[in-house]
Amino acid sequence: MLYSASNAKLKINGNDILASSAQLSLGAQLSPNYLAGNRDADTFAAGNGIGGKLSFEYYLTGTDYFKTFITGQGGVNSMDAVISGNFGGLNFDSGYLTDYTMNFGPNAPARASASVKFFDELRGEFESVASAPPTSIDLLNFSNASISAEFEEDVVENFIGGAFNYSSDVSAAYLMNETKPSRVSFGVQSVNMNLEIDNPTGNLPISGSNAELEIALSKPNNQDIPITNWTLRASPYDKYSYFVTDGSSIGTAIKTDTTNYGIGDSSSFVVNGEERFKVVFTLSVNTGSVPKIRLISNTLINNFGVAWSVAHSAYAGANSHTVTASSSDDSVIIGTGNYGMFEVYNEPNESANWSLSDLKVTRVRTKPSDVFTCSGVMQSRNLASAAGDYVKQTINVVQSSSKVNRIFIKYIIDSAGGNVGIGSSVQG
Repeated sequence: MLYSASNAKLKINGNDILASSAQLSLGAQLSPNYLAGNRDADTFAAGNGIGGKLSFEYYLTGTDYFKTFITGQGGVNSMDAVISGNFGGLNFDSGYLTDYTMNFGPNAPARASASVKFFDELRGEFESVASAPPTSIDLLNFSNASISAEFEEDVVENFIGGAFNYSSDVSAAYLMNETKPSRVSFGVQSVNMNLEIDNPTGNLPISGSNAELEIALSKPNNQDIPITNWTLRASPYDKYSYFVTDGSSIGTAIKTDTTNYGIGDSSSFVVNGEERFKVVFTLSVNTGSVPKIRLISNTLINNFGVAWSVAHSAYAGANSHTVTASSSDDSVIIGTGNYGMFEVYNEPNESANWSLSDLKVTRVRTKPSDVFTCSGVMQSRNLASAAGDYVKQTINVVQSSSKVNRIFIKYIIDSAGGNVGIGSSVQG
């Protein structure tokens, strides 16, 4: 039976990977057994352990998980950098990152590729799990990238494209009677970044030229988030005896029961930690108390959702609230690419009769920006042209320190975005 790519899911250390392609190879190290007087061999014997390689290309939706392995391998806690992989049910638990590349292009999705070398047999059986990829994932795009550069020679600007590259030599160190190595040896590690520019020059000293490149990726600001519907929370929080909705509007919400909360939930959308949303709407109050609104996880446990923002009290008339995705509970990590929703509610002891209209939610600040930086020496310039094409130059910068764990891997965080507490007693 033939399977399609939708039948094979890829997981690394238990994390689902939004991969566009993947290749898995496995090979035994065999040597022929020659007998005296024979020029050919009938049998083969294992000369080393089994080895394999998993290569895949994937999209970035926020902070890149795999960059942590660049700084982790070969250090004091190298065993923390061990990678386990699962491809369609076939799995291994002794892998190490050997290659990583992020390609840069104008107005293109951020897509990286990685190769993991492992020293183990594949276990498990192929499992056909047919499911479509998520359709609401926000991909990082280079139309939202910012580039900064400092060069000892010339002014280098007007970047067109390029790549960030990492490679590491990893070898198995076997003990007697081992077919799976208990330890590995890390060899040379290298990092370089090359960029294509449109201002060709030829200045390059014999000793190279000091340079630093930095490309920052972020999600777009001022992005409208569609709220397509509201639903009444299930029992025992369905205390709006009358709850009429139409898309992003709540035509009528009437609460006369004072035994518990009345809660309505919006449609869900992707939320990342420390993002900020502007929520505007009009509230018409007929009688009773006004509701509160806040951001929560869309995963409900016993009808409870984890609060991801403070509660904002609505008021009659036009409302405008700034909501920051941040939990005051230290055990709660919103992370990247998770789904949240807004809840609107009245307290147990409140009676209410109101309607909500003209709701608009805008993502006005986004946290998960990834920065690719290479600080070192520009060692080459390459000029090229072709008929009908522009003259272009590619520059190559090599990380000056052989200690790759000194690479500046950092994240852009708005200094105004601190953690805030949860300001209501409701268990959302």
